Amino acid sequence: MSSTKTSHLLKIIGPGLIFASSSIGTSHLVLSTRAGAHHGLIFLFVIVGIMLLKYPFYEFGPRYANATGYSLVKGYKDQGKWILWLFMGVILLDMFAVTGAVAAVSAGLLATMFGVQWLSVPLLAGCIIALTVGVLLLGGYKGLDFTIKVISVLLLVFVSIAFVSVLANGPVESEPDFVAPPLLEGAGLTLLISLMGWMPSGVEASTLNSIWNVENEKATGYKPSLKEALFDFNLGYMLTLILAVMFLVIGAFTVYGSGELLEGSTTDFSNKLLNIFTANIGEWAYYIFAIAAFVTIYGTLITVIDAFPRAIIRGIRVLRYEDLQENEEQISFLNRSYKLFVLLAGLGGFCLFYFSTASMIALLEAVTVIAFMISPFIAWLNLRAIQSDAIPISHKPSWGLLVMAYVGLIGITAFAGYYLISLMMGGGIGH
Repeated sequence: MSSTKTSHLLKIIGPGLIFASSSIGTSHLVLSTRAGAHHGLIFLFVIVGIMLLKYPFYEFGPRYANATGYSLVKGYKDQGKWILWLFMGVILLDMFAVTGAVAAVSAGLLATMFGVQWLSVPLLAGCIIALTVGVLLLGGYKGLDFTIKVISVLLLVFVSIAFVSVLANGPVESEPDFVAPPLLEGAGLTLLISLMGWMPSGVEASTLNSIWNVENEKATGYKPSLKEALFDFNLGYMLTLILAVMFLVIGAFTVYGSGELLEGSTTDFSNKLLNIFTANIGEWAYYIFAIAAFVTIYGTLITVIDAFPRAIIRGIRVLRYEDLQENEEQISFLNRSYKLFVLLAGLGGFCLFYFSTASMIALLEAVTVIAFMISPFIAWLNLRAIQSDAIPISHKPSWGLLVMAYVGLIGITAFAGYYLISLMMGGGIGH
């Protein structure tokens, strides 16, 4: 490939990889691996089905941005200011709770997997957040884009090595009296619904993806065609699917049939899986899986610290200005506000974790419930936005994609309904 074509490709590729990095977190490392460990490869069909079902709502993000030059945040405001206020409220809760929780998991993995014991986990989490905030303040979108491209390469390389090693070693030998746990009741059904809700991410990630598309165009000075924008998105979406399958196979080949159960927090889960993984493959594979696990979680951390502030300030902008043409005043407002909210996200996330460790899980679960319950609502808003008069005929989705969207809307509404019923009956479904 010539240098000109490579340069052109690098201008196009970016938002899709950032979306993938934000999605490939606990839903992949924990849920996909646990699904394979407890139920084998039957979940392969579930994961592929979920990714197809939710595809249109994520695809509408880059499609809307490419058609209008704005993010879906404007599409929500056009449907009613109260809708945008509701969305911003959920994002504000997410900004602190998710930042604190993911930073804690990142610190926990560093401390236990890499032996960084000379710093307490809270202090280590603070250092990780400070480093991440520094990268974003100094580099902005370009810093995020570069970091995510490095993370994506590391993630694909190390997870692929772990995946190939597992395939070469073959599945673990089943215990003579092994019986797979039931899929459609108890913990199996909870895991199934969790995957349906959080694979590859919450539907609000479509809005964040549309913001990254707008930012990428500003950073590169290049306006991609719809075909190019969707190529970038589909590349990232396919990456999330491939890695979900890889983690599923790692769980199935190293644990399924052995009678072991992978439970506990993300850190406890990862360490237990790491011990099983190295016992089956060999000690040489320790750092292969450790790096894969950490990069998976850290990629989520840097993207959420960037994404949530961008969503909030763009919401404030469309509420504050009637004319959204980017003049000097608006550009200055966006730049100042981004830096302020990135600092707030980092500081607030750290303080929430440091001072509320005991209630952190409960808070995160509450935020998760809210985000999950409004997912059908956001999906419906995306569907309305992409069919609005703001979208030219050339960018409107095909009838086939719209049929997929309506089927998906019915599906995720049913998942959310089951989730609500399970909570009312005293159950719970975690991310």
